[in-house]
Amino acid sequence: MHTVAIWGAGSMGRTHANCYKQCDETHVKYVIDSDTEIAHDIAALCGAIPQAHPEAALKDPEVDIVDICLPTYLHRECVEKAAYAGKHVFCEKPIALSCDDAMAMTETCKSNNVKFGIGHVLRYFPEYEMAHDMIISGRLGKIGVVRMSRTGPFPRGWKNWHSDSNRSGSLLLDLSIHDFDFLAWCFGDVERVFARCARHDRPLEYALAVVRMKSGVIAHVEGSWAHPAQFSYEFEVCGSLGMIEFDSCKTQPLTVLAESVQTGKPGVAVPESPLKDKHPYLRQLREFLAFVDGKITPRVAPEDAVKALRISLAAIKSARTGEVVPV
Repeated sequence: MHTVAIWGAGSMGRTHANCYKQCDETHVKYVIDSDTEIAHDIAALCGAIPQAHPEAALKDPEVDIVDICLPTYLHRECVEKAAYAGKHVFCEKPIALSCDDAMAMTETCKSNNVKFGIGHVLRYFPEYEMAHDMIISGRLGKIGVVRMSRTGPFPRGWKNWHSDSNRSGSLLLDLSIHDFDFLAWCFGDVERVFARCARHDRPLEYALAVVRMKSGVIAHVEGSWAHPAQFSYEFEVCGSLGMIEFDSCKTQPLTVLAESVQTGKPGVAVPESPLKDKHPYLRQLREFLAFVDGKITPRVAPEDAVKALRISLAAIKSARTGEVVPV
């Protein structure tokens, strides 16, 4: 049995708390947040103790895992505090705002002999898993072009932290990093990125990036915090033997065309897969627990999170300078 402290009681903290409730192998003992009201609300979901500060949880010998669901600019400080306390750490994406911070966090966890997991949950969504498996197996043939999109209203997080690029890293880091990570998972290293970003009455933001993989694949990645409609996401992967496309807004969202077939409240949007047989957030956390137990190698390593961060930072630099940026 693992004893968990959830640090951060926003939308993602609530999502993780609900997942841990379904894990027989865990018990959430603390929910930590400076906003004691929301800490109390989420603690009540899982029979935990609400705390305004982390000290009690970090000193508690029963706690062996700290799950960090805080804004990105707090990740390094809090991951390192947990690691120094000898706790295994699971941290929401993005891993950090800079590669230097990300690598320092990884090294701190290694030197304190604790496991470190990053929440790149897109790899656990069944539709993205299916696309990955079809790409890797060669069923779609040689891939030429990929189109990915992730759009919705502006996220109303704690103290409006998403609106400050110094705290969130901007849309290309906070939102589009999901798709950049998927591209790296499927196709390996990126060669270069070209991006454009449009802002209107900050913090509304729209970005489009063209990503050239070293394998030759070209990907178009769209992200938006300016769409008034509900949060949605889609992708299209085109290969020499077929195509797979997904649109979360469709009644039948997943389509495979193969050659052989011939055919407003506060908080951030937390997407759920329309393929209801598998809950991606629950599967992600269960895999981390198995990693802590030494049973598996995790699907997402800190090094993967750093790769996705590098792509996001290159896209941000390109959007700022108007130039193609190598990765």
